[in-house]
Amino acid sequence: MLLPEQEQTINHWHQKATVRYTPRIVVPEYNAEELIYPLAYCAVCDHPLVLELGQSARAYILTQAAYRFLYGVGLLETKFVIQCSLDLLHDRIPGISEFAKLQALTVVIDEGYHAHVALDYILQMQERSGIRPLFIPQSNRKLDAYTRARARLPDELRDDFQLLAVTLAENVLTDEIATLGRDKDLASSFTTLMMDHVKDEGRHSGYFADLMRLHWAQLPQQTQLHFGSILPDYLDDFLGTDTTRGFDRQLLQAVKLDAAAIERVLDQTQADFLDNQERLTQKTKPRLYRLLKQIGVLDLETNQRAVAERGYAAERS
Repeated sequence: MLLPEQEQTINHWHQKATVRYTPRIVVPEYNAEELIYPLAYCAVCDHPLVLELGQSARAYILTQAAYRFLYGVGLLETKFVIQCSLDLLHDRIPGISEFAKLQALTVVIDEGYHAHVALDYILQMQERSGIRPLFIPQSNRKLDAYTRARARLPDELRDDFQLLAVTLAENVLTDEIATLGRDKDLASSFTTLMMDHVKDEGRHSGYFADLMRLHWAQLPQQTQLHFGSILPDYLDDFLGTDTTRGFDRQLLQAVKLDAAAIERVLDQTQADFLDNQERLTQKTKPRLYRLLKQIGVLDLETNQRAVAERGYAAERS
């Protein structure tokens, strides 16, 4: 028999899950002057050599950046969150209650739906704009960081670490999507896409945090200490970025800048690029610290010291 709070959780999903009531998000006619992605995330857009190319070049760059972001969200959902949810359902991670498994199924449904919506939006954008993605990624920095960390773990710790990693990723993704959804300068269809998504992500983030808190308490202290020892390197990798700026280089080649001009743009925007990446990282670090504290990871002084020494404890504005 379900407890009253469990009944409430089920009813809340039936009432609030966007897959159950949200109409299709339709991209209107393409407008090259409308921002489809934040200029602050595309440092090359404001360089004089790019501005000289006209509005269409800026629109091309921002559209490609939006494609990459949406594909990245879809990858996290389908290759990471859904996979972990299925592993919970099928007892690969022990000690999960039947009710928690039921909730894991709602995550599978929600995330599959959001991956569908993101791809639908990309396809609509292609049709409206005539801009095809430069490439369709099969992975991204966040997934690669997890793969690298998982490869260094013994087999018996990998599933437990997967749950911890997904818990952290869902928290970060929720914040990233909410930030974009609140950006009033962006196209309304894009911000609607983000805000519809974040309604579910907030619930998912809470679900994984609660589940991980209970699961963490069941782990042997040796495992807890081992995870604490690798977390700083993992989080730094997870939040890292491509300082070689391979994506920006591809974009500048696509808008037909010559090799010398490309190097000039990259060199003269490098400081802004790095400053923006650092700002985003320092915004996220205390958020992750609070989550780690909430789920019990920092109850061990050794773990608390390890992440604090890497700069994850300081509150920043």
